[in-house]
Parts: sequence; structure tokens; C-alpha cells
Amino acid sequence: MSQRHLLSRIWSPRGKGTPPLESWPLPLYDVWDDVASFAAEMRTSDFMAEVMRRRTAHGSHGLMAALDCATLYALTRWHRPSVIVETGGFVGLSATFILKALADANMVNARLYSIESDENCEHWALVPDDLRHSLVPLRGRVEDIVRTEKLPAKIDMFLHDSGHTYWHMRWEFREFWRRLSNGGLLVSHDVHMNAAFAKFVTERYAHDKKTGLLDRSRSEHEEWGRWGYIGFTIKKGDPANA
Repeated sequence: MSQRHLLSRIWSPRGKGTPPLESWPLPLYDVWDDVASFAAEMRTSDFMAEVMRRRTAHGSHGLMAALDCATLYALTRWHRPSVIVETGGFVGLSATFILKALADANMVNARLYSIESDENCEHWALVPDDLRHSLVPLRGRVEDIVRTEKLPAKIDMFLHDSGHTYWHMRWEFREFWRRLSNGGLLVSHDVHMNAAFAKFVTERYAHDKKTGLLDRSRSEHEEWGRWGYIGFTIKKGDPANA
């Protein structure tokens, strides 16, 4: 089942003799099942073992651990995005797992725009040569790059992994959320470092004033979650386009 059809399925809960107040989205169990399966597959793979070996040899300070790498791979593999932007590309560990997911999903025309501002690191050094054809490296501050034509106006997935201050994370989430297509995926690393991700997710909710329950028609996201230090949220799709 495609993601778009998954997001469009609904059910109407009702008690005995009680009509539903509105149609509610079917919980996205398939997201969790698929992501868990893809992550488990990656955790035990030779690819993971080799990349973790290279990560250790390079120096692991400031880099994702295996759990977060597997989660990022799984989310990308499930979502199958064509256009991805990541900030904080650094030496390319996150890019490696995004690009591997694209390759395994046979997304041959997909592109990852990876932004890194640190001039003192070995930019994208960990990305294997056979995955680089889908990588678009961009050097500079994200605040400057978004003002140029270097990034697509619409994207399918965004990963934050640059400066983890509360205000910068909030700015990036808002900036790239508006660029996400319907059904797009926003992902953040190090969501434990401040309340930015939790606050952002909370602000995407709308509640019925009388019942206090979710008002899906006004809420902006379909699902959200956290595994390890990775947080994600799925922008609400347009049922008319499902």
C-alpha cells in the first residue's frame, strides 16, 4: 500500500447506539510496523557494520549512533522521498543512511541536498562512492542558502541536524515545514536537547473547543513519534490528491 493511500484511510469509531462526531484517521500502524522492520534489517546488516567501523575510525564525536542511523534509514525507506534536504551534513553519516535507503528503494532519480557550514570538517567523507550520484552537497549557512535558488521550492523530506539551539531548531522546522509537500516527512536528530521539537509538534495540533479532542480538519500533521534521539512528524496529506 502506498503512503498516500495509507494516509487517506479513515474509520469512524462509535459506541453502541452513538453516531460518530467525525471521521477519524486510522492509526498509522503500518508506519510503525514498516519502520521497525526496516530498522531491524539495517541494524544486523553488513552495511551497518562497515559504516560503524568507518565511523569509529574517523572519530565518532558528534555523530549519530547505530540506533539513530537505523531509524533514519527506516523512515527514509518507508517514505520513499524524491527530494530531501538535510542540514548539518558534516562528514556524511546521516547522508550515507538516507542515500542507502533511496538506493534500496530503487529511487534512482531522488536527490539529497546536504547543507554544511563547518569549513574545518571533512565534508561528506563517510559517503560511499557508489551512493554519491544522488548527493547534492551545499556548503554554507542554511540561513543564507534558503535565500538562494539552490534548494527546491518543494521537498518531500527534511532532516535537521545542524545547530541544536532552541531558537535555531524552531526556525528550521518552520522554514522547511512550509516547503514540505502534502504527506511530507520532517525529521530531527537530538530532539532531547531542548523543547523545540516537542513544541513544534504541539503547535501542529488543533482541538475541538467543546470536547477537547483532536480536530483533524484543522490539525497539520498525521502522525509523529520519537525513537532514540530521532523525532519525526508527517505533514497532513490532501485526501483529494490521495
